[in-house]
Amino acid sequence: MESIEIQFISNNLGRVDFWADVMTGDNMSFRNVRFKLDSGSDFTTIDCEDLDKLGYTQEFLETCPFHPTSATTASSDIQLRYISNISLKFGSREIQGCRVFFALGTQLRSLFGSDILKYFNREINYDDGIMRLTQAKRAPQLSKGETPLHIYSID
Repeated sequence: MESIEIQFISNNLGRVDFWADVMTGDNMSFRNVRFKLDSGSDFTTIDCEDLDKLGYTQEFLETCPFHPTSATTASSDIQLRYISNISLKFGSREIQGCRVFFALGTQLRSLFGSDILKYFNREINYDDGIMRLTQAKRAPQLSKGETPLHIYSID
């Protein structure tokens, strides 16, 4: 299967930032969102400013389901909510069926976490600023409430 190539920028600490076109099942249009690669994060998160750009109102976000666990940040434990049926597009490749997590009233950033990364083998070339995601040969083990992601070419 064809790999997903993602152009990124990194700082002198090796932090990888990249952009993805994000589409929700509700508004059916893509918006560009900047993510930080965080393989140590259990969840892919999105900040509330980006959710606002995607057309989600505060009232709608308050009705989204809670995830059964909380996340620990540098300052405190926060309760995570999530939105399902999210698509991420990188060039001609699209990952469908993602969940993105968020926490109202926090500065939680947009992070690309292991819940999506576990579907891929990844290769990061810092010299060229390219990350390649190749679909793993074995399907990952899903946690309770997770549904499998689908990866497509959109040519």
